[in-house]
Amino acid sequence: MTLTFKGIGARSGAVMVINKKSRQLSRQSGRTKIAQRFIAGKTARCSAPQSAKRTTETIPREGRLAVFLSPVSRALVLVLLLVPSTKVLGYFQNVRFADGNRIITMSATQNKEMKPYELKVLAEGFHSSINHPFVAVVRDADPYAALRNLAGNLPKLDSDFFKSNVVVAAFLGERNTGGYSVEISLEGSGGIRLVEHKPGKGMMVPQVITSPFKIVSFPVVGTMPVVVAFEGGWEARLQSYHVTSGTFTNSGGFAGTVEKYPLEGKVSVMREDSLATFSFLLKNAGEKNEHLLFATATGIVESDGAITIKKLSAFTFVSNPNSGLQARAKFTNHDTRLLLEFSSLPSMIADGYGGSGSIEAIIIGPALPAVISL
Repeated sequence: MTLTFKGIGARSGAVMVINKKSRQLSRQSGRTKIAQRFIAGKTARCSAPQSAKRTTETIPREGRLAVFLSPVSRALVLVLLLVPSTKVLGYFQNVRFADGNRIITMSATQNKEMKPYELKVLAEGFHSSINHPFVAVVRDADPYAALRNLAGNLPKLDSDFFKSNVVVAAFLGERNTGGYSVEISLEGSGGIRLVEHKPGKGMMVPQVITSPFKIVSFPVVGTMPVVVAFEGGWEARLQSYHVTSGTFTNSGGFAGTVEKYPLEGKVSVMREDSLATFSFLLKNAGEKNEHLLFATATGIVESDGAITIKKLSAFTFVSNPNSGLQARAKFTNHDTRLLLEFSSLPSMIADGYGGSGSIEAIIIGPALPAVISL
């Protein structure tokens, strides 16, 4: 299933049309230009006839559907465009149906444009003490210290570094020969792509066991979301949990508004010793996707077995301005059940917003062997 964007407008709200028969969007066919247009909002408006089921916009000469996006909706679509994964779209493709097309409707409140940044390589090599596929997205000093203990010779980073930077570490796991390597690329505002490079057919490679890895950092503004597209061996290590119940309360602002809504979606987890990486794919229940949490973050296992994520993007779970979230997770019933609690980070923002909530989720499919024992 692929995405086709057949016209772009600049109104509040957003509608993305996903059609099974859409022609495939090539990585080299202007994806970056499209994303830049989404963020900049430099697109033309067209006349918009009404229909009984929903409003669409038609370009008279070409008869194409248009997509109306607010600035933050552009940022969300940018992540979806530039991260080459169908996981996000695949999960929400059944949110709503109309006229035979699968659509996603989103109403975003954020209004901040974010720029792509260059990656700085902190360490890379072909031998690591982490011998399983694992990815860490580190936003504070504690999980980085745990990562250093596991991986060995990594550069020392202090707490101030994580005030404006994120570290992404990708470990490929054991390979029977040389010739393998890891590539990490930053595509868009926080979209991380991981690629495993394999030796070509017939290539002469060292006949030794290797465990390639790469660790990079890049600057971020505040709690800008980071989303990882997991593929190959990294994807196989993920264990997914389906949300069975949950609520979140968003409050604050000048008027002191309070909004409480139920949650749905899924959470995927990858664990390695004292670290656990969570990929959040959550939204408010119902047809209108007004509150979303698309983010990847790594937490540390505490002495009581709970996993704490000290810094996490709130995405649109919490209205702007906000200071981001922290989360605490606990696995029960032999890791088949996941309990998660969210709360806002302390903030000095005047008239800012905060939130808190919790979810319960059950494992999807057969349980995978746990690397850590909780």
